[in-house]
Amino acid sequence: PAEMREQIYDEFLQYQKYLKDQQLWDDCDRVRHLLLRINHTKKEDPDAFCEVQRSKIYVDEVQDYTQLEILLFFYLSGPNGLFLAGDPAQSVVEGTEFRFEEVRGVGHFVGSVMQKPKTVNVNFRSHSGILNCAGGVLDLMFTHFPSSAKQLKKDEGLFQGSRPGVLLGVSADQLSILLNDKLKGAVVLTHDESARYWRRLLNDYKLVYGIREAKGLEFKTVIILDFFGEIPSSLQKPWRELVLGRAQDDFERSYPLVATFLKLLYTGVTRCIEKLFFVESKTSTAGDATMRWLTKKVPDRASYATRNNINHVEAMSMTSDEFVSEGINNAELAQAMDLGQAQLLLERSIWCFEQTDVFELAAKARIHYSSILFRQELQPPSDEKSANDRAVIEMRAAQLIESLTKEGLFFEALNICSSVAPFLSEYAKEELDKRFIRKIRLVVRED
Repeated sequence: PAEMREQIYDEFLQYQKYLKDQQLWDDCDRVRHLLLRINHTKKEDPDAFCEVQRSKIYVDEVQDYTQLEILLFFYLSGPNGLFLAGDPAQSVVEGTEFRFEEVRGVGHFVGSVMQKPKTVNVNFRSHSGILNCAGGVLDLMFTHFPSSAKQLKKDEGLFQGSRPGVLLGVSADQLSILLNDKLKGAVVLTHDESARYWRRLLNDYKLVYGIREAKGLEFKTVIILDFFGEIPSSLQKPWRELVLGRAQDDFERSYPLVATFLKLLYTGVTRCIEKLFFVESKTSTAGDATMRWLTKKVPDRASYATRNNINHVEAMSMTSDEFVSEGINNAELAQAMDLGQAQLLLERSIWCFEQTDVFELAAKARIHYSSILFRQELQPPSDEKSANDRAVIEMRAAQLIESLTKEGLFFEALNICSSVAPFLSEYAKEELDKRFIRKIRLVVRED
């Protein structure tokens, strides 16, 4: 709201002062620094700029990026060389509030002529039962939060399918048994801040994701767990009024955060390919109202979901191929994440491979996992290590690099080299670079 802008700007100034006092930087500083360096290089060293510029740049999930980051894409792409794809209704990354109109503004700033956005309404992932439910969430969003995302035509599926199921009053023990039997391999989606809690409560079940964490992924069977019960207490009653059709005209102004939870819900629903379940472990104001809304029949359509008995859920185990596919997806994602996230993704990957007889993939993931743990151990400063410790580190690094190279995990081998460098002598670093790093980089470049 306009009347809050001065107050928010004051908070921003306090934040900037904190960063300066603590000698810190954030993502905005990082991107701004890159933009300044690109502009400087473009003027002072055009040949160097041409080396980083690309004729075409394709960006998926563009709704996750800030305007400053999108400006970076414009700077690095050639004339009319930028292709952007995304869904404004899935703009759930904290710190971003995406609208395609803002991209046009960025394009105008750099003098780029943009084509009119094209809309794709055929969904190749989910069937009609899931898409109808997702469409109901979009109706709530577009009706009561018109400024949160541009209203688009609803997705249509290529196939018919069953409606989502609703399970109420399911205990953690019951759900854990279900996940090890009838729903083995199902992915559990929760609020991101609750994922670690539920993973532990479900006996260290590996396939528990935060919704933001799972964005961009797809799963055969999805359980959205305690989403409504964990909506903040201050929004429980407003959420009830919303789903029961009793929201007032000023709802968007009074409860702007509800739009974020609608986007999270929509994102969670659309991760599913075949079977979707809403599971609430206990009663709540928002949960009870939403279950009524999901299962209510209206004259012009069937209900969005059906009530299910936990004892009557058909077996939905993943096949061996699906476990392998899920394991590979997690292992590939681990290569692009920080160490903490990579560790979690590889634990999931190993678990998936262990459900099959593809032992070589499980072994490969374990080697990658060992490397991540080793790099985490090296986080303290090098001056805390004795000469004997450094010798042990060098030996362990050599063993891991050999194993990683045999498995074709060249990027991780290079990561080990970078992590272990502060603990090596100058001679050892030179030899490592000459005999290994240069050769591996050539291999990676050729691939």
